Amino acid sequence: MTRRELVTAGTLGALGAGTGSGTVSAEAGAQSPETISAQALLEIARELGQVRQLLRDGLLGPSLSDGIVAEVRRQFHTFLRSNQKYPDYCEIGSSVFTDLYDWHVRHGQPIEITRTDNRMSIRFMFTWMILRPEQDLNYVGIPFDRG
Repeated sequence: MTRRELVTAGTLGALGAGTGSGTVSAEAGAQSPETISAQALLEIARELGQVRQLLRDGLLGPSLSDGIVAEVRRQFHTFLRSNQKYPDYCEIGSSVFTDLYDWHVRHGQPIEITRTDNRMSIRFMFTWMILRPEQDLNYVGIPFDRG
């Protein structure tokens, strides 16, 4: 719930109560206290769910189905379907490299970084991700094997 929604809801509620609106009081009179309580609890549960999702997104970062990790995984799945194994290598841009590094830190995974052919590489899942700084920041190349 945003600040604007809170202020607007409070203002409209005060105006409705102050004017003695017939529709609001007619609805409240027609419903039992249990029904009103149940509706209020459902609304509170919905708002708590939104707060929970905002906190999860803010503190944990995007889910694994979003962002750069999703693009890398999509490339891996394509390679896996055609070759029946995960690729040995994949070239990536510098932003992808730092995002994968951050992914390891966020999830408490060991970070393996090495130099391959005078290029920095980070292991993600079963694949060495080779940094290609001359490429676009979000570049995710086509995975490949040795040879």
